[in-house]
Amino acid sequence: MAISVSQQPSYPNATYTHLLYSISSTESGQPQYQYVLDVKQGGTRLARIKQYPNPNAVGIFDPARVLNDYIEYDENWKTSTLHTPVASVQTFDILFGEEYGTSVSSSVVMYDGNGNPGEPGVAATAAEVFGAVVDPNNGSSFNWQAQPLLSNRPTSGEPLSLTRGEYETLSIYNDGSLSTATVNYNPGSTSTYTLNAGFNTIPIGGANIGTPAAWTEIVVNVDSTEYTYTLADDCNYDRIRFAFINKFGFWDYYGFNLPIAKNTTMDRQGMTRPMVNYSGVVAGYNAQRRGQDWYNIQYNDEVNVTTPLVDQSESEWLSEMLESPSIYVQQGDNFIPIVITDTGYLHNTNKRSQKTFQYNITFEYANNRIGR
Repeated sequence: MAISVSQQPSYPNATYTHLLYSISSTESGQPQYQYVLDVKQGGTRLARIKQYPNPNAVGIFDPARVLNDYIEYDENWKTSTLHTPVASVQTFDILFGEEYGTSVSSSVVMYDGNGNPGEPGVAATAAEVFGAVVDPNNGSSFNWQAQPLLSNRPTSGEPLSLTRGEYETLSIYNDGSLSTATVNYNPGSTSTYTLNAGFNTIPIGGANIGTPAAWTEIVVNVDSTEYTYTLADDCNYDRIRFAFINKFGFWDYYGFNLPIAKNTTMDRQGMTRPMVNYSGVVAGYNAQRRGQDWYNIQYNDEVNVTTPLVDQSESEWLSEMLESPSIYVQQGDNFIPIVITDTGYLHNTNKRSQKTFQYNITFEYANNRIGR
């Protein structure tokens, strides 16, 4: 008289995938029978899902979207030390139980899955999840395939660029085989970070740790992977700098120096008043009295930028920014939320001859200027 779990996901795993559980019970033939799944965290029940047995008398549950509702993003751009994710990686308890009655018209009783009345008590593996995306067309499985670097940015081709006032971080998953990550500021100093088991975020940008203004190159080494950042050219064009959540659910960054176009649209609401002052003590002539006036003006700022020429691998990585659910631009020492308004983007136009790509990006600030 018990519930058994015959299938469950591997962890850690993504929330933008299918986290499938298959359970069965010796009591599944009872009247009004339903399987019950509870999602708990810290002893608090967050959700309860009930399901009737399928034609094979088992219950198939997928709580991925429920867990995703509780995942947020750590805004740790300015960290100066190794950071362990808090909001973006969370652990939940998955518990199974059942309920049924003595007849088709009786009241139902909740059972703990072990034959005793009570709350669901058959525990599956603790669900450690984060907001990553698993491609359903990978031909492998619904499970996230663990890898050290939580970024798809290319490590070859044009070096990444930074200015000394920009913040940069890199997120790393340590399955136990990694020990340290090093960040070399050339010329300058070297920072070595001892990686914890699981998820880590290390600072890279010179602004993160206040490195001397002399460095011209930053080299990051994690496992057998190396990232090289060069000092961005000091040119006459304004610099645009994006921070965005990538397909792993962690921050990536992209900046460049090119012209920035800005367009402001205004929604004006007006009224017409008589030139004669009918409410005064006298109604004398007044050439300054307005006959038409605006009582409400709303602004909408739209910014358009074009990326430099990028190769195929870099363009595929940048597509994650165009599809990202959370994007910011760094302005001075602050990160300002934006929304990209483009409804689509062109991957390529000619597979044979096209070797480089450019994206035309249009965005608005998530918080418009206050109207008057």
